[in-house]
Amino acid sequence: MKKSKPRVLRPEEASIDNRALTAAILQAAKRRGAEIFSGDGAKAIWREGKRCAGLVLQNEKVQANWTVIAAGCFSATIDGIAPYAPVRPAKGQMASLRTDDVKIERVLWSEKIYLVPRNDGRILAGATVEHAGFDKRVTAGGMEKILAAAIDIAPGLANARIEETWAGLRPASPDHLPILGPTDIDGLLIATGHFRSGILLTPITARLIREWITEQRVSVDWERFSPLRFSVRRE
Repeated sequence: MKKSKPRVLRPEEASIDNRALTAAILQAAKRRGAEIFSGDGAKAIWREGKRCAGLVLQNEKVQANWTVIAAGCFSATIDGIAPYAPVRPAKGQMASLRTDDVKIERVLWSEKIYLVPRNDGRILAGATVEHAGFDKRVTAGGMEKILAAAIDIAPGLANARIEETWAGLRPASPDHLPILGPTDIDGLLIATGHFRSGILLTPITARLIREWITEQRVSVDWERFSPLRFSVRRE
């Protein structure tokens, strides 16, 4: 007799559209006076003695009293950051499906993937975890794993239309914990290494960084996430 898999209902679990949230955050930031240097990536931190004076971009320098490195899996590629944020990319492939045959009201999880319903009728299926450098190509093997697992959860998805496929790169830290807080360079803070929970940890990350910059203290103990934990290991 085949054993049935255990099922758990989490009625308060929700999901958020990361694309819509990102667009909303950018719009809100601009309304508050933020200046966006789109397409002008950071090359290095701008150091003056023991202090970080800002960032060196591709074509100019940007001065700042506080510099927050929140560049995801690209954080370690910024000159001067790798000792504090030795993150590497963890590729995740996903697919967007649409069908009238399957109605999903909650996030569904299996041992292999998850299914996320969107308000516009799409069902997102993902995601793989691959250590393939900065390669964002969608592969046949990756899609096969996702689609097979999705159909296993909801057999009706076998006839679903594939609307979109894509791959993203998560920032993975050596100990799988976020990297948050100040460094031993005055004015330099790190906020990366969230791996698969980046969009979910956005509110608490923003709150703690804001508290440190404005009050020089935080309301939650974040010592275990300190960027200095990696330099201590090397000593």
